[in-house]
Amino acid sequence: MNAPSADSVPRKKPNYSKRRAISLVLVHVLFGIHIAHWKLNGTTLAPLELNELMYTLELGIITAGFLFMLTAVLATMFFGRFFCSWGCHILALQDLCHWMLGKIGITPKPVRSRLLLWVPILAVVHMFVWPQISRLREGQPMPALHMNSDVEGWASFMTDDFWRNLPPVWVALMTFLVVGFIAVYFLGSRSFCTYGCPYGAIFGWADRLAPGRIRVNDNCKECGKCTAACTSNIQVLKEFQEYGNVVNPACLKDLDCIEACPNDAAHYGFGNPSMASAVGPKARFRVPFDFSWPEEILMACVMLSTVFIFRGLYNVGPFLMTLGLGAIFAFMAITTIRLFTKPNVRFSKWVLRKGGRLQRSGVGFGLISLLCLSFSVHSGVVRYHEAQGWASVKLLETTDDDMQARVAAQDAWQHLELVDRIGLLHPMELQTGLLRLSAMLGKQHEVRRYAALVSEQLWDEAAMLAELGGYRGAAGDVQGGIRDLQRALELEPGNALFQAELNQLLAVQSQ
Repeated sequence: MNAPSADSVPRKKPNYSKRRAISLVLVHVLFGIHIAHWKLNGTTLAPLELNELMYTLELGIITAGFLFMLTAVLATMFFGRFFCSWGCHILALQDLCHWMLGKIGITPKPVRSRLLLWVPILAVVHMFVWPQISRLREGQPMPALHMNSDVEGWASFMTDDFWRNLPPVWVALMTFLVVGFIAVYFLGSRSFCTYGCPYGAIFGWADRLAPGRIRVNDNCKECGKCTAACTSNIQVLKEFQEYGNVVNPACLKDLDCIEACPNDAAHYGFGNPSMASAVGPKARFRVPFDFSWPEEILMACVMLSTVFIFRGLYNVGPFLMTLGLGAIFAFMAITTIRLFTKPNVRFSKWVLRKGGRLQRSGVGFGLISLLCLSFSVHSGVVRYHEAQGWASVKLLETTDDDMQARVAAQDAWQHLELVDRIGLLHPMELQTGLLRLSAMLGKQHEVRRYAALVSEQLWDEAAMLAELGGYRGAAGDVQGGIRDLQRALELEPGNALFQAELNQLLAVQSQ
């Protein structure tokens, strides 16, 4: 019996999904090694954070993050948008969340919106373009590119402060929860990539120049399995039929469509770049949108309001998290309105309204929406008084008029004290500001109260501890002032100014 020829043996396809999973796991392993090296060595390579591009553009510091971003963009311009799906920890989180939801029987439906597609582009303008326009309008020169060390205040490559540009751990966890599980559950897989990520917009533009693309040959039988396999919600078959390759900039080159093709028709290859092909929301999705124009406009208003309210709230609201939260709240707002205007409303596997009658799950969804609205209104009030209070502090720091300074201090106190009273969080920056305002306005009881609160949070800031000791001593809390100045001297032994202030308080105590 003759052995089968090589041509008759079906070729085993590479398992791209497994390879990509290994790649994303290795990314997180490298994160762990990076942090461990810093902990053991004291200094390490600066974090390869893409947002350090802002510091390069605004301060001229050539950071490791900037060079990493530049390398990724140049690679995308030739090979296509591989970085997002094979090297991005946020996308790994979204895919993990989508997989875990699938394991419990939840398959999130992808949401298709026209106007929200503009959010990543506007985020790029806000983060990278508008600051340069403002600089030119104010007549400031562009910063000269240079390299720094930690001694000069902010390192370019090696640093002893790994967390220099990273949020607190609990803020990072909240961000991962919002852009991961919550965004995927409400908006579908990779929804943050579509409606929130500014870096994704940059990579999308670079991808249009790339000759490397997912292409199709004459073996295609138009079975549609490529479209079904795409986790980026791209109409792959339609793009093959019209262009002969995938031109959608949302294509992250997972290569799942190639793995799913039974006829070896889909493949990665080089040829003409997409350039301006498939420009615009309609070309991007090639399927009906989920919302009418009035709904789209309302979603855009909710999105913008959410970003204005939550970005920088309590001095911690990170921009990317607020973008994800804005898209989620926008979708929830429209779904809630439909509960009262449409006879049949579904969300995920839940029937919210059927035949004009509100279902129990619809009541639950409405209550969650009401809770989110209440939280947003409360946060909006806090954000307003934060803005007004810190604006008065800025006026106080720049005016030379004593009467104007006292009015500004009183106004700042009223706004910031309300924030501290009704706010859900009480950041040290807020309490420190209220401490200084209390001392300026002669509010001795408040000085002692805020000095005690700030002292509990200070551990290694000698200058602030010394300042705090002076405030407490002047307000009559001599013992507390002595403790703060002694702690300051432990951090900076031999500081003559600290010692002189301590000696004054010791003299007062001995009287």
